Amino acid sequence: MNLETMEEYMEAIYKLADGSQEKKVKTGEIAAKMGISPPSVTEVLPTLEQEALINYEPYYGITLTEKGLEMGMNVVRKHRVLEVFLEEYFSLDKDEMHEKACKMEHIFSKEMIDEMCRRLGAPNKCPHGRDIPSCDKDNCSFH
Repeated sequence: MNLETMEEYMEAIYKLADGSQEKKVKTGEIAAKMGISPPSVTEVLPTLEQEALINYEPYYGITLTEKGLEMGMNVVRKHRVLEVFLEEYFSLDKDEMHEKACKMEHIFSKEMIDEMCRRLGAPNKCPHGRDIPSCDKDNCSFH
């Protein structure tokens, strides 16, 4: 599985779990969120578990590991900071802004997003009104 696909799964699971390691997420929920079939999701789960991103109990659900929580949060952070950037510098409607951010989130490193966030004045909400996870830097003067 390529990194982009893995990040898409982790972003979906992170959002469905509300950023929690305790909340169980069902394969059907992931499938609906990603617009794919439940068997396609089930096929990928062993790989995500092998990468130590999730804990999977068939028929009971999926929970995020610490590593999975971090990856999901980082993808969500990248996406939302990129939406702020796109809103600031381009005339895009919110749907197009979302689509562009979806593509760009896999290209930018965490460090680049942290710098972009700093230059944007460390916004705490994306243009859709959703919270932007903080950079968790000890020396971050914005969060």
